[in-house]
Amino acid sequence: MPQELISPEQFLERLTTAFADPSSSGSIWLSHKRYTYEDGDVAMDEQTDGEGGKEHDVLIRCTKGDTKFSSRIPSSRLVEFHSKYGSLLKASLAPHMRKRDKKKEKARAEAAANKKREAYLDVEITGKKRGAGHRQRQRKVQAQKKKEAERERIEAREAKAKEGTVSR
Repeated sequence: MPQELISPEQFLERLTTAFADPSSSGSIWLSHKRYTYEDGDVAMDEQTDGEGGKEHDVLIRCTKGDTKFSSRIPSSRLVEFHSKYGSLLKASLAPHMRKRDKKKEKARAEAAANKKREAYLDVEITGKKRGAGHRQRQRKVQAQKKKEAERERIEAREAKAKEGTVSR
């Protein structure tokens, strides 16, 4: 399908309908670039950039599936167009943007910190080596071995993170 060149107002209207159309889910591609004229690009002198220099039109394109349309925005109307375009994008994309659940992230970080802190606390091994209390002592020895293994895993993970690769 050939690309249509439409007015800036029509572009905003068609973009609104493209965002609002629930039947066709898919990607919408938007691009901005300086307008290139038929006889080649606009000559850019050293003195044209900066304050008081020539201003050039902007070409904005939208592609959604087989539908393609574009608009040429004159430099004199660019600020007005961008304000309308920005508010349209905010209104259309806001429902699709999810806020991060900071409570869950904070709880997860606290749990990880507590687990790390707990791994560095040694188990107090008490009890007799023989007779009554022998099983309790063996459980504590096993728990200490588990903590030492966990410390090694934590230190290995931190070493990998320092190298730039994080494993989970």
